[in-house]
Amino acid sequence: MTNTKFAQKLAETLGDNFFLCDMFDQEELFELQDKVAKLIVKASNEGCGIATAMVKKLPHTFTTS
Repeated sequence: MTNTKFAQKLAETLGDNFFLCDMFDQEELFELQDKVAKLIVKASNEGCGIATAMVKKLPHTFTTS
């Protein structure tokens, strides 16, 4: 996945409301976190440099081998 495609998918996943809303329902937030984490993993596994850098900077969130 290219960096551009990753950025597009991340923006689509978060949606414009993410930056405009100061409160989310807890369940909605958990679902969003799960979607974003899965997107980062998928992109990193497909060679996206930005996603791979994120995985390396978040060692408590992502486990690598």
